[in-house]
Amino acid sequence: MKHLAYVTAEIGLSTAIPTYSGGLGVLAGDHVKAAADLGLPLVGVTLFYKKGYGIQSVDTEDQQKLLFPLCDPGDVLEDTGHILKLGLEGEVVRIKVWRRWVRGRRGHGCPVLFLDTDIDGNSPVWRPVSNLLYGGDNLNRLRQEAVLGVGGYAAVKACGYGADLFAHLNEGHTALFAAAMCAELGSVAETKKRVHFTTHTPVPAGFDRFDHKDVERVLGDLIDPKIAQLGGSETLNMAWLAASLAGHVNGVSEINARVAQPLFSAKHFDTLKVEAVTNGVHFDTWVSPQMGALYDQHLFGWRDDPALLDNITGVDPEAFDRARRRAKRELLEYANGQTQLGFDPEVLTFGFARRMAAYKRATLIFRDLDRLLDIGRGRVQILFAGKAHEKDAEGKALVHELLTLSHKLRGELRIGFLSNYNMWLGHMLTSGVDVWLNNPVRPLEACGTSGMKASLNGVPNCSILDGWWAEGCIDGHNGWAIGQDWETRDDGRDAQALYDTLEKRVIACYYGDRAKFRRIQMGAVAVAPRFSARRMVLDYSVKYYGWQHARAHLPHADGQSGAYLVA
Repeated sequence: MKHLAYVTAEIGLSTAIPTYSGGLGVLAGDHVKAAADLGLPLVGVTLFYKKGYGIQSVDTEDQQKLLFPLCDPGDVLEDTGHILKLGLEGEVVRIKVWRRWVRGRRGHGCPVLFLDTDIDGNSPVWRPVSNLLYGGDNLNRLRQEAVLGVGGYAAVKACGYGADLFAHLNEGHTALFAAAMCAELGSVAETKKRVHFTTHTPVPAGFDRFDHKDVERVLGDLIDPKIAQLGGSETLNMAWLAASLAGHVNGVSEINARVAQPLFSAKHFDTLKVEAVTNGVHFDTWVSPQMGALYDQHLFGWRDDPALLDNITGVDPEAFDRARRRAKRELLEYANGQTQLGFDPEVLTFGFARRMAAYKRATLIFRDLDRLLDIGRGRVQILFAGKAHEKDAEGKALVHELLTLSHKLRGELRIGFLSNYNMWLGHMLTSGVDVWLNNPVRPLEACGTSGMKASLNGVPNCSILDGWWAEGCIDGHNGWAIGQDWETRDDGRDAQALYDTLEKRVIACYYGDRAKFRRIQMGAVAVAPRFSARRMVLDYSVKYYGWQHARAHLPHADGQSGAYLVA
């Protein structure tokens, strides 16, 4: 294998490039960055969304509003000079290929190709196809996935990365990339040798499905009907198609793999096993300046050998506390500028920031306001952030409820909502709060990488045992578990477990035993190396990419470059 195509419908490389909505895209960006650090011959493939996912604001009635300013690709990407032409939906569709280089710690570059249909020569139907992330109706989604898959494969070849290609598909949106490979290879068996598929979705409703008539209408003879049938006879299930063309399939945490297994248990998947590769985060991207400087001074070489963070307990406690206080002060100064709520750096501060999806239960902590006020008045303050899709009425209602509660509890409990959740704000929140809160409905949290970012920065998690936290939690040593490993939804039970944990363990520790609280903070740092994007990409390299000896070629901890990873 000479090149690895990492194909993804969204990618978060920086706040300036609006091609991500949440964890899936940010994970993709971290994957590419870690591959660049390790010297892998990886090329990313995605779409360029000029309108992105929307910039969030809040109106005077506490309703979310999204604005969609255009991002000029020429401002953030380089022009490859390639314009592809594909026969789609009975017309010639032109696809411009842009590129962004992701440079690793030693200068190795991984290119990311961005596909753009908003160019002269395309019809009014196809020109806006790539403009809006997860935008439009189901037919538009199919068009987007056709551009990403068939167009993405053509782009990889046009840019010179197609020789001896292996593809990693990040979610089912990318299945048509494998279908295009199969059309050229002429064999499902050969395609399976060259494709790996990662699923994040824990429920059947999360899979994209398209009517076969629409598939034939859009793709025509670009996809063999027999190949399309691999995704189901009634409708084309894109995750099933991806799994049918992949040699291996993985979920993104141990629980996620277990939960996903039944989703692929139809007759033609009777031998498929969904394996587990737990996600990780890119440390250089997500460490705060304050904590990064602390680690650089006391744990030299940690950026190349994250296991050195295990030695965090040897760091001067006062230096550790100073770094944490500076990160917290920076966050609260920003929060006070945005909310005018007077957040106090001496008060225990919780953070909750993620997509406003119903299963994440952003408002669970408010289920019993009297109990919350009894345990939290004067001792707790909470910062929220999160964006709902413009068509997600339930998500927008959660934003409205949080804002309403912020006003209602003013004077008793500081509740702040920071608008326009993005990578920059996520970095500040996971760096600056005291405790990271997460209370999804188990087992619906695929992984929950924001908690990993918090842990890296010495911020303990207080979380339901789902996703990565079921693997990383050492209860009372690096954070706190909420309740037990229940897998039946009961919001009342979970809220009471949350209140009990906050009152008896978290708040009591923060105000009653700061030395113990610091030990828990340091425990959070010590577990972080298990959840680095570096470890994740090495796992994929050894298990699936064919680089069985990848770990033997790691750069040395002293910062000297080791050999690049090659097949």
